[in-house]
Amino acid sequence: MPAPASNKRVKNKRISRNLIIGSEAWQLPPVGHPDRPKNVPEDHTKRWTVYVRAPDGDPDVRTWLNKVSFKIFNTYDNPLRMVEKPPFEVTETGWGGFSIDIRLHFQPISGEKAQYRQHFLQLEKYGDDKLQAEQERTGCVRSEFLEVIQFNEPTEALFDALTSEDQWNYLIPAGKGGSKKASLGANGRLKRGLPNGERSAQLPEKGADEVPFSQEQEQALQDFFKAKMEEVDKLLGKEAKKKEEVEEKLKALRTELGHEAAQQAAQQASGDRSRRR
Repeated sequence: MPAPASNKRVKNKRISRNLIIGSEAWQLPPVGHPDRPKNVPEDHTKRWTVYVRAPDGDPDVRTWLNKVSFKIFNTYDNPLRMVEKPPFEVTETGWGGFSIDIRLHFQPISGEKAQYRQHFLQLEKYGDDKLQAEQERTGCVRSEFLEVIQFNEPTEALFDALTSEDQWNYLIPAGKGGSKKASLGANGRLKRGLPNGERSAQLPEKGADEVPFSQEQEQALQDFFKAKMEEVDKLLGKEAKKKEEVEEKLKALRTELGHEAAQQAAQQASGDRSRRR
């Protein structure tokens, strides 16, 4: 019996979407300060937000992402927070970092099960001197990473949604009277939403202050990991060579001592093991 139309898969196709999972934290004014929010516990020193969002200029995340649940620390009221529409985020106050369990629920047309992710809530400054200086200047501690969600052989309905022009509509600014007028690129197509960028679900080629994730950054990370793997391979090679040298020395000693001495050594080792039992 053929599968229902909504569950039919597009064979030999794979579509990827970028997703940022991260958090931001800010210092709260001290207790008694007029700018300190009301009803915040006295021991809370930070206001923080954990979020799931698409990079600026990417296709509309709602095309494939239905809702997101955040499992925060169990001392908070209602620690399991379900967010059913953008922005997919939770804001709270606190004094210490902890791991947050995140569950991504896909649109029903995808036919995909929910996926789990985890993010550590970073409240204190971290990183090298330059990064910490920037955090001090802005007053914001941001910790985020880029995920690539892959849909292998997506359903026909999801494939249509992920290749539709409608997923770019949210980038069209509203004109007079509430109508929307597109900002077109050199080829007559809508701009991606990033400086000089055309519409694309791919990461931009070059990074910039307003473009935190790029193919250039991705390649730099790949080169970094490749270099580290080569270092590990060299160390493993050295250890293997040392092992061979030790085995050759043992072999030479056995030959030099002769069969009888080797047998005595084996018997002595066996006796040692028996006594240890």
